[in-house]
Amino acid sequence: MGLIRFSTAQADRVPTEALTRAYMAGMDEVPWPTRVVATDEGLIVDRPESESGCFYIPWKVDGFCEMTLCTASLMERTRPYLLEVELARGTLNRIRNQLAAWEQAGLVIPEPIRKRLSDVTEVFSRAVTSQPDPKHAANLASEVLSEGLSLTVALGAAYAQQALATRHASGSKLVTMLGANLGEKPLDKPVAKHFVRTFNSAIVPMAWNQLARDEGEYSWDLTETQLGWCKANDMKICSGPLVSLDGANIPDWLVLWDEDLENLTGLISQHVRSVVQRFRGRLHVWQAASRVNSGSFLGLSRQDTMRLAIFIVETIREIDPQTPVVISFDQPWGDPKSSQDAELPVYLADTLVRSNLGLAGIGLEMKIGYHPSGSSFRDVIEFSRQLDRWAMLGMPLLVSLVVPGGEGADPHAKSESMPHPDVWTTGRQEEWVRDYVPILLGNRAVQGIVWNQLYDGHPHALPHGGLINAAAEAKPALGSLTAIRKAHLD
Repeated sequence: MGLIRFSTAQADRVPTEALTRAYMAGMDEVPWPTRVVATDEGLIVDRPESESGCFYIPWKVDGFCEMTLCTASLMERTRPYLLEVELARGTLNRIRNQLAAWEQAGLVIPEPIRKRLSDVTEVFSRAVTSQPDPKHAANLASEVLSEGLSLTVALGAAYAQQALATRHASGSKLVTMLGANLGEKPLDKPVAKHFVRTFNSAIVPMAWNQLARDEGEYSWDLTETQLGWCKANDMKICSGPLVSLDGANIPDWLVLWDEDLENLTGLISQHVRSVVQRFRGRLHVWQAASRVNSGSFLGLSRQDTMRLAIFIVETIREIDPQTPVVISFDQPWGDPKSSQDAELPVYLADTLVRSNLGLAGIGLEMKIGYHPSGSSFRDVIEFSRQLDRWAMLGMPLLVSLVVPGGEGADPHAKSESMPHPDVWTTGRQEEWVRDYVPILLGNRAVQGIVWNQLYDGHPHALPHGGLINAAAEAKPALGSLTAIRKAHLD
C-alpha cells in the first residue's frame, strides 16, 4: 500500500463528493484504484502502488468551473505536499509541454502568450518559496491556476486558428460532419428550423427499447419519419448505436437472458439483422455498439462484452458491406471508480482496431460535467491532448458531446447522472462550445462532431444538456455552433 499526504489551505475548493472522483495514475495514465480520505490537515491518498504518480482531483478555480487538475509526478514521502502548489506545478508543466509540442509541429506562439507564461511562472516561483506560510503559498498558487487555465484557453485558440487556416489553405470548406441527435419524437417546426440552419448531419436514434418494446415486434414509424426528414433536408445520416453495451436502452424483456451469452448473442443477431436489412443503403454511417468500455452487459464478463461488440460489427458488415461502421466508447479519460480496476478505453479501442474488423472509425462519447457515467471538465490543453491520443489509433473519430446548460429540476431527463455541483448556465455551455469545438475541428482525425441531445422539451437522457430549451428557444451555444458551421463547413 502506498500513501501520499497533502496539506491544503483551501479545502473548500474540493466538494466532498468530488473525492470519489479523485485518483492517482502512473506515467501511462492508467488510473489506479484509489481511496482518498479527508482529514483536518488535508487529504490522505491510499493506493496499491508505491511508485511515483500523478494525483488527479476536481478543483474549483477562480473564474472557471470545477476542473479536474493534476499534479506533476510525486514520490512517497513522510512530509505532506501542499496541494495547491502541486496542482499549480502540474498545470504549468502541462502548459509548457503542450506549447513545446505544438511549436515543434509548426504552431507560431503569439508573443503575448509567452509573456503571460513567463509572468505566471514567476508567481509560481514565489508560491514554491512561500510554503513555510501555507496560506500565502496557497493564495499565490491559486493565482497561478486561474491564470494558467486562462492561458490554456488562449493557447488553444491560437492552435485552433492556425490549424483551421492550414485546413482551409486549399480555399474550400471542411467536409466534417456537424450534427445532432434527432431524439425520441419528430422535431417541432421551430426546432427543425434551428436544426437545418446549424447542422449538416443527423443522428437517427435506433434504441432497441424504442424499436422493439415486445420481443420480435418492431415499430418503424418514427425511424422512417426521421429518415425521410433527413433526406428531404439533405442531411448526412448516422444511426444511433444499435446496442448500448452498458445495458441502457435495451427492452425490458431482454433481462430474462441475464448472464446467458448464447441466448443474448442470438437475440442481438436477430435485432441487428432486422435493423440493418431494413435500412441498409439509406444511411451514411452505422454506429454498431456504444459504451463498449462501460463494464459488463447484462452480467456478462468484460471479455464476453467485447466479444458481443465484435459480433455486432461482423453482423453489420455481413449484411451491409458498403456502409461505414463505427464503434464507440464513453468516458475517454477513464474516469475510474475507486472500487474496481480501471483500464483506459483507448487501449480497448486499440485491441478492436488491430482485430481487422473492417471498422471505418471510432466514436467518442463525451458527457462533459456529468456524474456518474460522465467525464469531468478538463482544460483545453488536456482536451486536445486526449484527442491526439485517440488519433494515434489511425482511425477517423466521431465525437459525441453533451455539456449542461441549465440548473434545477429537469422533468424530461431520464438518467441518474447529474451535472457536477456548480453554477451551470447557458452562458457557460456557450463558452465551452466556443473554446472547445474549434479544437475538434482543427484536429484532422475528427471527421464528425455530434451534439447528442438537442431539445430539452422532449424526453432525453441528461439534465439540461440540450441546445434548445423546453420552450423551443435556442440556447447561446446553438448560435455559436451556427457561426462555426458558417465559417468552416459546407
